[in-house]
Amino acid sequence: MTDLAQKKSGQLHVDQTRASEDPAVGTRLLLQSVVRHYGRVAAVDGVDLAVNQGELVSLLGPSGCGKTTTLRLIAGFEAPDAGAITIAGQVVASRSTLVPPERRRVGVVFQEYALFPHLSVAENIGFGLRKAPDRSGRISQALELVGLSGLDKRMPSQLSGGQQQRVALARALAPQPDLILLDEPFSNLDPHLRSQVREEVRGILRAAGATAVLVTHDQEEALTLADRVAVMFDGRIAQFDRPEVVYHRPVDRNVAGFIGDAQFIEGSAIGESVATALGMLPLARPMIGEVEVLLRPEMIDVSPPGMPGEHEGVVVSRRFAGRDLSFEIALDSGTSIITRSPNDAPALPGDRLSVAVRGEVIAFPR
Repeated sequence: MTDLAQKKSGQLHVDQTRASEDPAVGTRLLLQSVVRHYGRVAAVDGVDLAVNQGELVSLLGPSGCGKTTTLRLIAGFEAPDAGAITIAGQVVASRSTLVPPERRRVGVVFQEYALFPHLSVAENIGFGLRKAPDRSGRISQALELVGLSGLDKRMPSQLSGGQQQRVALARALAPQPDLILLDEPFSNLDPHLRSQVREEVRGILRAAGATAVLVTHDQEEALTLADRVAVMFDGRIAQFDRPEVVYHRPVDRNVAGFIGDAQFIEGSAIGESVATALGMLPLARPMIGEVEVLLRPEMIDVSPPGMPGEHEGVVVSRRFAGRDLSFEIALDSGTSIITRSPNDAPALPGDRLSVAVRGEVIAFPR
């Protein structure tokens, strides 16, 4: 279904009239100092978040970080203890206001899809359109958008997992909501299907011009799908930026260690460079003092031993992953590092290799 994003005719689109009325131009969702406690535990602790119209944002973090609670607060399934939530220019939650979920113009795609087993595909999609004068037309548009035209009479039990996912998304999009919320929507799919379906969902959301917030603990999912990623720890957003910035320029060690494959080596920073077991390395952010240097496996080049200016070590182990190989190398200095190389690299455990770091590095105070 790779052509879904290119379909233009008869598609569901965000209501541009409502969008133009937003007091904050281009902002569809705004969270201001939102707090939610469970007893003495602050599940959400002063979250600020602004999502632009047509943007796909991911809330990413470990279990218990507050991302699902944040989603539930946006949907209206829970009420904040403090702060305000605004959707499409309307305050839906504050100290004096609490708009119920059914009046928030928010579509939700649940982890379990929550399809009605006794209703057909068309009846599921049209569930929120009972009073719409163009109900049948909008159901047809939604079916076309998600690539399920002709399956309107099927029951959920007659669909594959990926098809059920698309029905759930079509049901959320059919009422033309101001915002789409997706709660771990791909976790029930097998790995191969998960990759395919998430690309389909991205295409569908783009074709619909939807504004969406995705909750996930899957880093690859967040980095590949989202325009911006909000990394959460302990009820707070630690960093909110484009995926490549979060990956290559994490704001602190927590984010650096959580995103991607990370390893740290000790160093002494002297301004624009840092002295390490791998030599003097250029710093992306100038620092002074004792630090920990972030190294991603793909930043480390390996070559046959004896290369001038490079550091040598012994291959301890290798792991074949199809498209590449990972090596654990014990450097002569005593430091162990993980590298990632093309899958035709000939080195075996016990072989010696030269190692060099490519590009600038990020460091954090030790």
